[in-house]
Amino acid sequence: MTVAIVFNKQSSLTSHQLEALGSSIMQFFQGSSFVACRGYGHHYVAGATVLEVEEHSDYKTQLAAMVDSLLAAKITHLVTVGGDGLASYIASQLIRRKAQVTLLGIAAGTANVGPIVSYTAEEFASLKPSDLEEVAIDGIAVSDESGFLGVGFNDVILGNSFLGTEDGVCCNLSVEELLLHNKRVPISVGKHVVSDQFSITVDGKRKDFDASVPIEQIVISSMQFDQLYGRAIMGALCLGKVRECLGAVGLCSRNVVDCNPESWNYSGFTTMQHLVFSEQSRVEFSSLGPDAHIVIDGNPFLRHGKVTCTLLGGAVKALKHKRGL
Repeated sequence: MTVAIVFNKQSSLTSHQLEALGSSIMQFFQGSSFVACRGYGHHYVAGATVLEVEEHSDYKTQLAAMVDSLLAAKITHLVTVGGDGLASYIASQLIRRKAQVTLLGIAAGTANVGPIVSYTAEEFASLKPSDLEEVAIDGIAVSDESGFLGVGFNDVILGNSFLGTEDGVCCNLSVEELLLHNKRVPISVGKHVVSDQFSITVDGKRKDFDASVPIEQIVISSMQFDQLYGRAIMGALCLGKVRECLGAVGLCSRNVVDCNPESWNYSGFTTMQHLVFSEQSRVEFSSLGPDAHIVIDGNPFLRHGKVTCTLLGGAVKALKHKRGL
């Protein structure tokens, strides 16, 4: 068994914690061979084979090159130490390459809500291999008119901001400023997500929605791990436990992914119009507004034209707690 270990360059953990975690990972996979890429925490895994990766100015291209180098080493498992974004980037490249590699995510990022990122460093330190099992994880594949962008395992957001950490504080950062000017600029979340001609189709068939309700955020998610059955307050989502491999679109009347403290005290009604869809269905969003960029598990992408989403059943495999433990 060959295990790759990738540490986020901007981890929320201290160097001492990362060193201890590197030791815990190697102990957990005792008897395996280990590989790491220079610059991605290789110094936290003593004795691992260190791979050199060509430098790229674009972060996404750099991570893709890193994963390709690890795949060339014939890895069987890949451990990410970071947030949902790092795990999503890596999983998306594995899917592109049709690689059969089992993931394990350890939390050290801005948002660590899973499903790939499953454990804190403290929780992982107490785990034994017998506690975990391989689980096939569904994902939302996202494309726009520029082509395939990536796969989201927690959620895909259509909006103008993504969550990031600045000076230890979580804030809304501008997608455009980061990707066009390489600047991390806090902004207010945009409200112009759709135009008057906005439409949604599923497999080419237009789906009606109540256009009188404002749309300030669009969320697309797999429903795989949500325990929703029988919870009528969840609307159409309460079907999620009955139907295997189901995704959902939510047209939200206000942006709920917002770090502004004023949004936490919001006391009015929030309307969510839900649309559920099945595996391999093609969901297309047309005539979006200027604030509708794409955020895949926290990773920002500039939108080019229409957005298409497809639910991929069992897109990747990850190690998670055995059921009942």
